[in-house]
Amino acid sequence: MASRKAILSDLNHRIRFVYLPKHSSWLNQIEVIFGIIHRKLIRRGNFTSVADLESQLREFMAYYNKTMAKPFNWTYTGRPTQTERKKTFVAPHRRGALHKQGRKPLSCNAV
Repeated sequence: MASRKAILSDLNHRIRFVYLPKHSSWLNQIEVIFGIIHRKLIRRGNFTSVADLESQLREFMAYYNKTMAKPFNWTYTGRPTQTERKKTFVAPHRRGALHKQGRKPLSCNAV
């Protein structure tokens, strides 16, 4: 067990283990940052080497952090967002027919 802990905690390894939260809502925030980098830097970029890409990326991140960065609004509270799902299902083609009859169609909470 001690050797496993030493291997997993060694920062010089090529592979690092990262333990993710169960809800993984932080991935949405990461995708936002990657999207900004892609749209503002990579899409129309001209890079002569990997080192050039890295230097332009570092320069862009410094510029972005000084001028455009704002804190993300985290809304996850740790509680499930849905309390209970409705057990009835109305097919999409039937929802219009129910509406024409004056009846309110039931919503579908499919995953």
